[in-house]
Amino acid sequence: MREFEIVFLVQFATIKIHFMKTLDKFRYLTTLTALAFILLANPANATDRKSSSHNRKASSSEDKRVQDYKRKIADISQRVAAAQKALGQAAADYKAQVARKEKELKGLSDQYREKAASTKKVVGDLRKDQAELGEALEKYQKALKAKQEADAKRASDAKRAAAAKQAAEANRKREEAKKKAAEDAKRAAAKKAVEDAKKKADARRKSQPKKPDTKKRTTTTSDHQKRVAAARAKQEAAKREHDARSKKLRADQAKRVAEAKARSEKAKRDHDARSKDQRDAIKKKAEESRRAHLKRFDTNRDGKITKEESKAVFATEAKRRDAARKEKEEAKRKRGAAKKKAAEDEKRATDAKRAAAAKQAAEAKRKKEEAKKKAAEDAKKKGDARRKPQPKKSDPKKHTTTPRKKSSETSKKSNEDARRKPTPKKQTKPAPKKQTQKKVDLDRLRANYVRAQKSDDSAKRLYAKAKRAYDEARGNRKTYKVDLERLEKNYERAKKNAYTAGRVLVSAKRSYEYARQKQRR
Repeated sequence: MREFEIVFLVQFATIKIHFMKTLDKFRYLTTLTALAFILLANPANATDRKSSSHNRKASSSEDKRVQDYKRKIADISQRVAAAQKALGQAAADYKAQVARKEKELKGLSDQYREKAASTKKVVGDLRKDQAELGEALEKYQKALKAKQEADAKRASDAKRAAAAKQAAEANRKREEAKKKAAEDAKRAAAKKAVEDAKKKADARRKSQPKKPDTKKRTTTTSDHQKRVAAARAKQEAAKREHDARSKKLRADQAKRVAEAKARSEKAKRDHDARSKDQRDAIKKKAEESRRAHLKRFDTNRDGKITKEESKAVFATEAKRRDAARKEKEEAKRKRGAAKKKAAEDEKRATDAKRAAAAKQAAEAKRKKEEAKKKAAEDAKKKGDARRKPQPKKSDPKKHTTTPRKKSSETSKKSNEDARRKPTPKKQTKPAPKKQTQKKVDLDRLRANYVRAQKSDDSAKRLYAKAKRAYDEARGNRKTYKVDLERLEKNYERAKKNAYTAGRVLVSAKRSYEYARQKQRR
């Protein structure tokens, strides 16, 4: 009973601290509004200190500013009134809640004294579940952190590559623009220089027709003009580039300022609308937790929870957990049997393949030996036929030597042919390689299938833990310490992971079964 009272007092103190934080927020908001009112009122007083002549000149503008200040002051006054109203409402709610909790504590002190043992057991189970939930949360956070780091790395790499590509493209365009501008300036300068030189030459011809070095001076003048025009074009291109760069920087600065202003305004709006939403959410969570607790333990729906009802609920949940554990063990046993059967089938298939390969090799060897024997017999028959006695002639010695040479040559040729005949069979043996390749692919698919089974088991296990933790947090007083929204998000995430792992398992199993059937054919 002492432990339950401590838990209840801790929860009560938590609610009190939350209310005091809310009061501090309202006081801070009231102080800010007062300071804003003072700051807004000061410029109006400062304008009153100016000279009358200046006031007469800017009377219209100051009237508009005064109207704006009045509107802002009215808005601030409305906000202050709303804040004071909300503060009064929060204080009344707090007093009512404190009175209700004290009344409930007085009424339940005698009732929960008899349930000290069951409460201790419930607290122990809750702590155990909290530890399991913490472990699952830590695993999920590690996986999420690894995934976020990988995604961030990929995004940074892609961003870096895109930036490098963009910079290279910008440099290329800039160089092309510079080249084009230089060429245009060069052509214009050359054209202008040519025209000027032509005009000057015409003028000189009219005034001094027989001057010998006119050509030399015109060429010198045209070269100088070309250099001046090129320098001027280069300066203009640098100026245009500098103007474009400064314009881009100003646009980026304005964009950043606008984004920062939008973020600050959004944060302010969220801060203004957060307090009421939080109060409503706390009330809703407390009501849901009370209803879930009654729904879990109050079996006869009389609004009271007895010791027998708690024992019955715990016994039912224990039976359900035992049934789930037995079901998991049975599924694990079936998977082990399936894995063992698959291994045996694979072993039989490999043995059959090995026996077939050995039989094929023996058959090829036998055919090779038979071919060798046949070739040797043919060569021997040809040699015997050539060794038969020939009719006597004037030079029998000569005639007898020549067929022997021929028979020896034919025997050599036949032996070489016999040696060459089995060589194509040696070259046409890709079947074992194909079988080994099939075996390698099948092993890889089987490994993928086993890996998918393990992932599916772990995902289902984590999904069951998250679901159990979420259901228990919804159905007891643990809601004051545990964030129910976080548990719900963990539950949804585990559900999605289990669904994804199941799909991967089905795909891997389908690929593995298809490869096995194809190999058997």
